[in-house]
Amino acid sequence: MSDHTDFIKEYSAFIESTMLDEPAFVAGISRYITDSSVLIEPDSIFGRLTGFDGWKQWRKAAADMALRTGVEFVTSGSQFFENGDTVLHYYEIQFGPREGHPDGWQTSIIERYDLADGRIAKLSAYYADTVAFLAYFA
Repeated sequence: MSDHTDFIKEYSAFIESTMLDEPAFVAGISRYITDSSVLIEPDSIFGRLTGFDGWKQWRKAAADMALRTGVEFVTSGSQFFENGDTVLHYYEIQFGPREGHPDGWQTSIIERYDLADGRIAKLSAYYADTVAFLAYFA
């Protein structure tokens, strides 16, 4: 495994562990991004966000969504593909049951990380079914 893949695994663990802990998130995010880093989600979810304020906005919205719905999730099937300073991270996510979804819901996500100078320059997220994702959290 390369340093880039290990870095992305570390970043993913950091994001998951600080999703509901804003002070820890704010204290540690500069290890992974700069104030010019770009986060691109589908427009219907979060859209394009930039820098520390963008990542804070994303974390707050994702945490609010998780708290509002009370839904739990499990990730699996994680695979990494690396070429130069680009890492693709594919994984599946299973969301627990909630109103209108008694069996929960599962989807897959691909994240493309473009790294520069040891940090994430751009993170682009691709959802298998953005419409179903939004319907599940509506």
